[in-house]
Amino acid sequence: MAQRPRKKTKAAAFPDHVDVAIIGGGIIGCATAYYLAKSGVDVAVFEKSHGVAQEQSGRNWGFVRQLGRDPEELPLMIHANRLWQGLEKELRADLGWQQGGIMGMTDDESAMSAYEQWQEAAKPHDVETRILTGQAVHDLLPGMSRQWAGGIYVPTDGNADPEKVTHAFADAIRRKKGRVITNCSVLGLETKAGAICGLSTDRGFVTADTVVVAAGAWTSKVLSWLNIDLPQMRVRGTVGRTLPTSRVSDIAAWTPHLGFVQRKDGCFTFSGLDVSDFDISLDAIKFARYYLPTFMKHRDMVQLRFGHPFLLDLLGRIPGSNAMADPLRRARISEPMPNSRQLNRNLKELQGLFDATDKISLKKAWGGHIEMTPDMLPVIDGEVGVSGLIVVTGLSGHGFGMGPGVGNVVAGMAAGEEPSVNLNAFRLSRFAEGDWDEPYNLI
Repeated sequence: MAQRPRKKTKAAAFPDHVDVAIIGGGIIGCATAYYLAKSGVDVAVFEKSHGVAQEQSGRNWGFVRQLGRDPEELPLMIHANRLWQGLEKELRADLGWQQGGIMGMTDDESAMSAYEQWQEAAKPHDVETRILTGQAVHDLLPGMSRQWAGGIYVPTDGNADPEKVTHAFADAIRRKKGRVITNCSVLGLETKAGAICGLSTDRGFVTADTVVVAAGAWTSKVLSWLNIDLPQMRVRGTVGRTLPTSRVSDIAAWTPHLGFVQRKDGCFTFSGLDVSDFDISLDAIKFARYYLPTFMKHRDMVQLRFGHPFLLDLLGRIPGSNAMADPLRRARISEPMPNSRQLNRNLKELQGLFDATDKISLKKAWGGHIEMTPDMLPVIDGEVGVSGLIVVTGLSGHGFGMGPGVGNVVAGMAAGEEPSVNLNAFRLSRFAEGDWDEPYNLI
């Protein structure tokens, strides 16, 4: 997906040592680095692609939602939401931020009980949640060409522009004298006496007191270098953007089949909710026992694909191959193909939702890999068996909205502080212990 041109800055010298090294230039890695640099820590982000946010951090819908979160995630998301409200001022950048709320709507009366149950789960966290009649849905989103049985709405939620936010974090890191090193593939992690001591890259070795692995869909691969198992899979999502049209609403929303939001520029970002593509890989076979029960229960929502991605995965594991020697370089940018059939179906639904979208046209489309854990909760853990190693991954399609909050918490961990929220539910060991549940899903 094309990115906006970046202002050229003088590159800092490649470091021999940093206090904290971060693998991954997505929103999590860059937010973590920003809060560390802000507190005076010598930090560097290492990103294999030519720029930050080249994968899912720049390919998502832009939702910043508390609505529908697993209750375990809510404290962390509430923390993130507070940060979002002042983030444009903090980063001195236009982030496309709109705080119009997020709404879910349904034409199935039986779904209303699930909405009410989530409202009860959110009450202890003081998240304002409104259960809506069909008329109330129409009042909040006037101009709709169809009626709904009801809905649910959190007015303090919002949305932002994924193509701007991580770049703004990266610019702010540099202003705080931190480093964002792109076109730099990490080749391995080094330990000494059970503690992390640095990382090797295709540009040289860097010693570090702490390493944060925030490599998104590549995290399982990175951890395998230290013989740490992370059950992680990825599904392929398809997202479209329309040409601009007249203003409909600042509210981001979903129907049973479609998620959509109108950006500040008048364009709609939209994606399907009912079906995702799953490209089978060797890791899918390795970790199948974690995912098979959920897949069997929701198999109508996943389309299995067996083809080119599997072949690339297989070739990448041949001993002595270039891909084996440099596993992160073989995909400098993950560029999955969008599903054109799904895209056309979703666009047709968007066209039928509002009078203003009746003749709206597609501007562009893209695919993205959404990495996920078996319970669709993140892994945020500094106790994984190697001192000085922090793992933050598995945001399961939630990473953009939670990004500032997660980065802020992980920065504190890297600086030796106690986390400001309870992270027990996000420990990596829960999978080996069998202490996890099937995913919570309101959407």
